[in-house]
Amino acid sequence: MYGWAGQRLKVYLTEGKIVKEETPERLRKEYLGGRGMNSRVEFDEIRPGIDPLGPENVFIVGAPLLVGTIAPFGAKWTVTAKSPLTGIHMDGSGGGHFAARMRLAGYDQIIFYGRSPKPVYLWIDDGHVELRDAAHLWGKDTWETHDLLAEELHDKSISELSIGPAGENLVKTTKVFNDKGRAGGKGGMGAVMGSKNLKAVVVRGTGSIKIAKPEEFYEASWQAYEKLIASPRLRRSRQTGTLANIRDRSLGGSLATRNAQGGYFEGWEKVSSEAFEAQYAVRHKGCFGCPIACTHVYEVKEPKYATVGYANEYGTTYPFTSKLGNDNLAATLKMAAMCDRLGLDTHSTGGTISFAMECWQRGMLTAKDTDGLDLSWGNADSAIELLRKIAYREGFGDILAEGSRIASQIIGRGSEICLVEVKGLEASSFYPGYGTSIARSLGFATAPIGGSLHRGGDSHVLINQCPVLVKALGKELAERLSTGRVMAVQSGIRTYEGQGVILALMNNWNAVVNTLSCGSCAGLSSDTVTPDLCARLISTLTGVEIDDDGLMKVGERIFNVEKAFNLREGMRRKDDMLADKFFVEITTPEGTSGLNRAKFEEQLDEYYKFRGWDHDTFPTEEKLAELNLSDVAEQLRGLRR
Repeated sequence: MYGWAGQRLKVYLTEGKIVKEETPERLRKEYLGGRGMNSRVEFDEIRPGIDPLGPENVFIVGAPLLVGTIAPFGAKWTVTAKSPLTGIHMDGSGGGHFAARMRLAGYDQIIFYGRSPKPVYLWIDDGHVELRDAAHLWGKDTWETHDLLAEELHDKSISELSIGPAGENLVKTTKVFNDKGRAGGKGGMGAVMGSKNLKAVVVRGTGSIKIAKPEEFYEASWQAYEKLIASPRLRRSRQTGTLANIRDRSLGGSLATRNAQGGYFEGWEKVSSEAFEAQYAVRHKGCFGCPIACTHVYEVKEPKYATVGYANEYGTTYPFTSKLGNDNLAATLKMAAMCDRLGLDTHSTGGTISFAMECWQRGMLTAKDTDGLDLSWGNADSAIELLRKIAYREGFGDILAEGSRIASQIIGRGSEICLVEVKGLEASSFYPGYGTSIARSLGFATAPIGGSLHRGGDSHVLINQCPVLVKALGKELAERLSTGRVMAVQSGIRTYEGQGVILALMNNWNAVVNTLSCGSCAGLSSDTVTPDLCARLISTLTGVEIDDDGLMKVGERIFNVEKAFNLREGMRRKDDMLADKFFVEITTPEGTSGLNRAKFEEQLDEYYKFRGWDHDTFPTEEKLAELNLSDVAEQLRGLRR
């Protein structure tokens, strides 16, 4: 079998049984790998209405198609399950070396069923696979777990997915971690592992991936490499990582500040990439196969916040700086490292703490409610203590461990006005400032996992370099939107026209990206590696011919399967919406912040129409048949009005 590792593992935790089987042909050819395969298995294997923390939930680990080859992209694994935070579809990806080693061990996917009667970890040593006792690892943080496993298995090069104490305690704002500092799977994926008594998945892989047309694949990979190296955006990424977004988004009025009550943070310079590089950066490191090496190892020596950490990024910085009104970078790095070790998602956990701080600001919480902690804006020391209390479900931390939506229901007192979430997921670093595209705003509202900045409509997309987008928009509109984009951002003019179409196609491309290798961190975006080049990589790797239109159709199929999963769980159009605070238009000399609700709704209609969905967001039966999803249409038929 060319291109794919060829096998998948089914692990029945209740019985302690492991089954190997060939990766099904339909999954390979229609979903390719990673996110795509995972989402299809999730739809097929998880019954509607099950408890996400019960044994009926299924936890799926997938390796993207290009990982483990010479294709010069990052190597992100994907985890998928029904979310205990949102109750709907959830997936997420992380970097490092785990996905490559999983594929080189011979496996495209691992599916976990049931619940182990005791803590265990899965050990994969190429063809040898077994469940091992993890009692000695239970209670350890993710870094301690990594070191203990390397010592126990006599191999420092092993990779693992693991959870920390927060996952063991079923905290709903957890992620899954690997290789010290890599993380993915917000929405409580760590809690899903904890609910199954699954402490870790550990792999050593020494095999290789068979390539159908080696010379042609090498040529396509080299072309992709040259594009990555030549990209100014990615050169900057090597220097600053994603931390440069702190500057860009604050100056663009879209850096969520004090729980997204505004989009400009006056202390941004103190927590910027420049401040980080000058004070705390130690060295760079990269993921398997990626030439960018954008990860920054850091060390804080100030006694009060002393720590060492890996992968300080935008997503580990804004939740504890602008979102909390905090400009203490040393304290922020301490919090980021704590999340990595305890197993907490920085986005959702920071968003939940910022929700609590706005409740404090409005008088809805007092010291009597918060175990005596002062939750005034900028109080980094209280936030540090809250992280520990959340991870161990102590006192007020037990309430926040449920995430902001459920915490609001427990607190009451009108606190729902302080929520900044979509479908139950805290809305990352989002504020619709004058530098924010409408497609990005629509993306936060419509993403199947909830309010995530990783689900399409990214502002760096260059429209005129994405052929399928030009075709869909029409050349005239595409050129006008593309050439006017920079001017619009600079002048603060909000462009609504065509944004629904842009988002739909970026959604599809994003699904392809997550299925092939990674996120846009390594350049799989239309300003570097385009769909036609990716199609050539797949064809020469697997021997299965596919063109750019076929590749985009795979992305559309994946997105529709995820939508169908959510429809079965009761999601409808009313759930594709942002917080009311985002629909207050404010005009400043820099431009207009906030959204026009009527125009936003018009673009939602355009988005649904272009996708082939009805007003209540059900895909039409014709659209599902076009995507070879007639079996999905049959399941949705009884749910339509």
